[in-house]
Amino acid sequence: MNVIDFYTLPRAIQDGLIEAFRGRFAPAPIVSRFGTRRIIVAWLAVSAAAGLLLAALCAAGLGDVNSALALHPTAAAAAYVLLAATTAIGVLQALAYNAALVSLPFAPGLFVFPANLIDARDHRLRVFSLAELSRVAAAPRGAVVLTFGGTQHAFPLEDPSRSDDVIREIEAAWSRMKARPDAAELRRLDPFAPPAIESPFASSIPLSREVPGWQSYRWLLAAAVGVTLGLGLFFLRNRMSDARMYAAARARDDVAAYQSYITRGRGHGEVVSHVLLPRAELRLAVAKGSVEAIDDFIRAYPKTGIQAEVAAARRAALAAELERAREVGTLAALLAFAERYPKHGLDKAFNDARHALYARALGRYKSEMPEGGEQNAEFVRRLLGYAERVGPRSTPQGLRGPAVQVRFRRLPSQDLKRADDLVMKSPMFRGVTSLPTRYVDATRLDPQEKRTASALAEELARGFEPELVTFEPGPPFEGSAEEEPSVTSPSLVVSYRVESSGIAYGSKKPQIIIMGLKFFFKTKFILPGDAEPLLTSHEIARRIPAGLIQGQTASPRPGTLEAIVYEGMMREAFIDLEERYLSTWFRKRDEPR
Repeated sequence: MNVIDFYTLPRAIQDGLIEAFRGRFAPAPIVSRFGTRRIIVAWLAVSAAAGLLLAALCAAGLGDVNSALALHPTAAAAAYVLLAATTAIGVLQALAYNAALVSLPFAPGLFVFPANLIDARDHRLRVFSLAELSRVAAAPRGAVVLTFGGTQHAFPLEDPSRSDDVIREIEAAWSRMKARPDAAELRRLDPFAPPAIESPFASSIPLSREVPGWQSYRWLLAAAVGVTLGLGLFFLRNRMSDARMYAAARARDDVAAYQSYITRGRGHGEVVSHVLLPRAELRLAVAKGSVEAIDDFIRAYPKTGIQAEVAAARRAALAAELERAREVGTLAALLAFAERYPKHGLDKAFNDARHALYARALGRYKSEMPEGGEQNAEFVRRLLGYAERVGPRSTPQGLRGPAVQVRFRRLPSQDLKRADDLVMKSPMFRGVTSLPTRYVDATRLDPQEKRTASALAEELARGFEPELVTFEPGPPFEGSAEEEPSVTSPSLVVSYRVESSGIAYGSKKPQIIIMGLKFFFKTKFILPGDAEPLLTSHEIARRIPAGLIQGQTASPRPGTLEAIVYEGMMREAFIDLEERYLSTWFRKRDEPR
């Protein structure tokens, strides 16, 4: 087989070939088959395959946050460039071959002449001498097949019945070529044989092939297209994949989705890691309903793009905690809140809730006060105000408000000694054991003061929550009647003196003389820094218990019965004081409100 470029042949042979291919002049083709090579199809197939591979590469992991190929690595850009360049060169090669076929001066095909078989499916003519023919035979469906060594060419016939005639004609030509015909005979058999005489009117300039500029640089052009298209597609594909992953994460809008995006994604990493993921985590923390959950979030995300939202969420959680503490209804719960969250920033709401407890205590007292107790209510308001300013203290028993001390001040008697003089003039006088002053002394008054101070503290305390204000007996108050009590803590100072009532009771059997007693009590409820103490006064005269004296059947030892009588009058006077004083504070339990 010889390969001859049509455009390198002399013009006379070119013209002879064109006419021979057309079958107008001898030698005419014994059989022919028009058609092009499959090179165009092959290149288009290469282009299509590369394009499909490129599309598959683009689709691999596209937008799939769970795929390692969600974003293709930089090294994959080489594959994009190679496949894009292959796609481009396939198209360019097909176009180039098509352009070459269109520009041919003859119809491309395969032609069997008496001297040779010419494969003229492009400008490179492949020439097989019939002298080299290995075999000619009929194929199914009436085609004639020529075999040259390992190459076969089939020629379908329009009329299959002619196959035997065609085969005989080819075999005859085969025999002639083996016999080596001379030049004159060869001109009748071979279209490549130069003519014996050239026409003086025919052009001697050979036909040439005009190749467009792009065909000469199609490989370079394909490389440029591959780099441009491949890299562009690589970056565009990654951007699209990133956008899909981001859109999917935004659609789910949860922590797992955003964490997965951060693992795979790239283009929106800043907004996801600093805004969207913290916001999703914050929602979970808020759902837990505790300040601690918000604080855990803040420790996990110290710097975010949603600081205002975090602050608002923490403030809302603190407000909810404060509301829960407020609903408990105790000062201990509120102060526990403040201790747990010292920088809660809810000062006004906290102070309002704290003040509400004291206001509630005032309302409670008003519901218990007796008719006409407005003066006490006003004083309680100031007492609770003081307690609110001072605040409670922590004790083993829990929170306790400021303590009001109940203190007694014993003032000297003004005329009790005169009662001694009166007793001594009585015929029932039995000596010093009959003197009233012998029994109205500290030994007998101290226990009454302590018992009454404890009783008053206990009864007053029942009207107030101990965490707001407490009451307790305090030490005796020293000082004269003219001296104003000075205190550093709330104090109920009970000043009193004991006098003779001016009434005496005498008995012969048993022989005894008893002088009636009269008690003058003045109470002063004092608040430190308050110029308006709460004042009351009670004058209590005790009758002599004649029945007790008359009921004695035996004569007691001197002084024994006197001590019993005087102590009884003192005890009853202090009990009377309790009842009178407390009646100014609280309504009787059976009284209507």
